Amino acid sequence: FTIYDGGMNLVQALYLNNAVEPLNNVKVRQALCYAANRQEVLDMIADGKGTIIGSSMFPAFGKYYVPELSERYNQDIEKAKELLKEAGYPDGFELTITVPNNYQQHIDTAQVLVEQLKAIGVTAKIQQVEWDSWLSDVYADRKFQSTVVGFDASTLTANAMLQRWMSDSDKNMINFSDAQYDQVMSEANATTDDADRTALYLQAEKILTEQAANVYLQDL
Repeated sequence: FTIYDGGMNLVQALYLNNAVEPLNNVKVRQALCYAANRQEVLDMIADGKGTIIGSSMFPAFGKYYVPELSERYNQDIEKAKELLKEAGYPDGFELTITVPNNYQQHIDTAQVLVEQLKAIGVTAKIQQVEWDSWLSDVYADRKFQSTVVGFDASTLTANAMLQRWMSDSDKNMINFSDAQYDQVMSEANATTDDADRTALYLQAEKILTEQAANVYLQDL
């Protein structure tokens, strides 16, 4: 898959390893979502260009895109702190953001997020790695806490964007595991009716957002 190419549609996010502490707690993941100011990310990284997104789908996919999901986590520092407290992390925690060192766009984005996360007591540090190391350690072996990259769908289908996060997918590098999501995607794969499939995809996107699978940022 491609990570950044100016002309591509890409879902850029702070991708979270849902299987490692404390990111295995949905409230912690939601707190990170509320801490991020995505407009500031756009302004600082892309001169305000790009589109704020809220799930694993880009606007160009038209009928499969749910615009209102981009508003689900408008920045709310107090709410983020409250969620961290409920999750048992009233003083925040330390977070490592692993970024491939050949993508300045993602390094810059990570730097903006490091500053934003300070507001909720999360001390984030950036670990820059070679692209090959990122592919083997982060993508293949899933040995990471969080990472900033952008995903496209190599086959350019809505299904390819969403299939990836099924719990048994070998591409599910974030270890997202949600029984309802798996069920919805299985139904989508089984139906031949386009309207039904579309509705199921939209439902799947909402689950990714509600469960804060990742901190979705922008379509570059």
